[in-house]
Amino acid sequence: MIPVRIDTLMVGIPPSPSVIILRPVDEQPGNGRRVLPIWIGPSEAASIGVALEGVQNSRPMTHDLLASTIEALDGDIESVLINRVDGSTFYATVFLTQGEKTIELDARPSDSIALAIRTMTPLFVDDQVMESASHPVSPGGNYSPVDEEDIEEFRAFLDTVNPEDFLS
Repeated sequence: MIPVRIDTLMVGIPPSPSVIILRPVDEQPGNGRRVLPIWIGPSEAASIGVALEGVQNSRPMTHDLLASTIEALDGDIESVLINRVDGSTFYATVFLTQGEKTIELDARPSDSIALAIRTMTPLFVDDQVMESASHPVSPGGNYSPVDEEDIEEFRAFLDTVNPEDFLS
């Protein structure tokens, strides 16, 4: 298991996808640096973004509700593990404890990450997942290699984006 942190969250305006990029906590500078991009839905990206910014809503969002429910049931979220990838679909497990009992919940990585941020729970990626789905980072910090399909999606996004889209 590799401890990871959130490096970048890019929230796309539908139909453009959103992506969260995870980076090993203990990465070594140089040629061995890797990142793990995971494509996520817009609602989950918004929930993760709100949690990263520390925004408090007047009413609980779904991930807030889940975190408070677990706490009310005397449970603790011990960790989140992104444990499998099948094509472009990632899988995760949320590890809970309740007293002496450990509970493993199958979950989407995006929901798991949104929950982990709210509860300050450590994130991990299985070694095999990191090996098969991560991408190297160049010394300048850029992700490589760049996939042509990603470039085309980004160009399409640039063709449709307006400066007003970035105003709050």
